[in-house]
Amino acid sequence: MSLRNINAKSWMRIAAVMALAGLTAGCFQPLYGERSLAGGASMRDALAAVEIQQIDAPPGDARARMAVELRNELQFALRGGNGSMPATHSLKINITDGRSSIIVDPTTARAEYEIISLDATYTLIDLKTGKPVFTSTATARTSYDVPGQQNRYAMLRGQRNAQGKATTVIAEQIRNRLASHLAAGT
Repeated sequence: MSLRNINAKSWMRIAAVMALAGLTAGCFQPLYGERSLAGGASMRDALAAVEIQQIDAPPGDARARMAVELRNELQFALRGGNGSMPATHSLKINITDGRSSIIVDPTTARAEYEIISLDATYTLIDLKTGKPVFTSTATARTSYDVPGQQNRYAMLRGQRNAQGKATTVIAEQIRNRLASHLAAGT
């Protein structure tokens, strides 16, 4: 179909759609913009005002390392490496982890591939009232290769990499949900 074959009625429809798009373009506000359209605090400032509580985990356990990694990832995701602002909200996080074998060698009964699972339940608390604003969950599943008994270090390195990826995914999910809540208020 060429432009010559479009009739006047079609041109009117195209013009109406373009006019509506132009009118609504001014309503768009980038989620992570420098300033808000209403003149309030920017999303970056609102996220930076969220204080992240220590994540409880048994010391010396893999979960303790993941808790520290998750908290560090969130602090960077919310503050971008800048200093903290006066806190308006507090974020309490509980994590659970797991590991499961997805492929097992039938002759040796050893796992060849495993999945690391990390689940986080988190609550955003308004510091003015001390009441929870909302509670949500985030989940991550990452896999890694188990190269065999002779390569124990490679297996441990793969396991730690998978745990690190899982904490990054959880931190992104939490940051996005916090930004959504703070932008919409729901």
